[in-house]
Amino acid sequence: MLEDELKAILLKTFPEADLIEVANESHLHAGHFSSPESGQSHFKVIVVSDAFTCMSRVQRHQAVNQAVKLLFDKGLHALSLNLFSPVEYKNIS
Repeated sequence: MLEDELKAILLKTFPEADLIEVANESHLHAGHFSSPESGQSHFKVIVVSDAFTCMSRVQRHQAVNQAVKLLFDKGLHALSLNLFSPVEYKNIS
C-alpha cells in the first residue's frame, strides 16, 4: 500500500524523528478532477524532527518531497505537510 511505503520512506529519511504520522485523506478528494480513485492518493503528514531545526519551511518541504518523489509515479497525488522542529512542535501542542 502507498500509505505504508510513504511512512517507511519517512522513517528511513528521518530516523531521529520524535513523531511521524501519516493520515490517508484520499476520501476527502474522491471525485475531484485529476484525483485518482485508488483510495491512496492524498495524505496528511506530520513530522517532528531535529533535522528541521536549521531549515526554512521551503527546505523542509523540499526534503520530504525529494524523499518521496518516486511515489508520485505510483499514484501519490498530494501531500499536506506539517513539518516541525521539536521546539516548534512543543510550542503548538
